[in-house]
Parts: sequence; C-alpha cells; structure tokens
Amino acid sequence: MNIDDILNQIDKNAQPDDDAFDLLLVSHSGSRNAFCESFTKEVAQRYLDNLLEFDKADCAINSLSAWAPLETFSEFSWTIYRAFDEGEYLHPGQLAGTNEELYTKPMLRKVLNTVPLKSDS
Repeated sequence: MNIDDILNQIDKNAQPDDDAFDLLLVSHSGSRNAFCESFTKEVAQRYLDNLLEFDKADCAINSLSAWAPLETFSEFSWTIYRAFDEGEYLHPGQLAGTNEELYTKPMLRKVLNTVPLKSDS
C-alpha cells in the first residue's frame, strides 16, 4: 500500500477504503503523526507540481483528517489541511474559480518553504 493506492481509490470511489490509511501507516514504519506529516506534504507537493487536481488532493487531505482527527494533526499537517479548506469556498467579493490561486497555492508554498518536518522520535 502506498499513497498512489489511496489516490487511485479516490479516483474510483470518491474516497479511500476504510482500512487504506491503516495499511499505509503500517508500511510507513513511523509514528501516526510522522505519517500524517509525510502524507500531507506529499499531497501538497504533488498538487503544486500539477500532478494532482485540486478536488483529488482536497479529498485526500479530508479523508486523512477523518482517519486521524484534526485535533491530533501537527501544526504542519493542520496548515496544509487549512490551505485546502480555504480553497473549498468563495470568500466575500471573490470571483468564482480563483480560490486555489488566491488561497490554497500561496498557503501551501509558504508552509512547504517555512515549516520543517519534525523527525520521528
């Protein structure tokens, strides 16, 4: 099981199988928190590199947050979650179709450039 397996499940079912994150965590060989950081970083980077569309990346992050409650997210993972969340709706006075460029992408670039991943201890 790897991240591509989860993304393929999202393509087919609009969400990953119930045990997909459990299986991926086992293959990660780190803590749940380190896994969440790694997963959110990979999804964010693939999205910024235009390897994932917004809806698929957003679904992956939302699915992760259902599996690992937001209360347990690190600051890094929480910031990535929020970046995608900001892209889900129009802000006052905003033109349709501008969410990603105005909110999601700048927030992701900032966090990926400024917040280092903590090592698993």
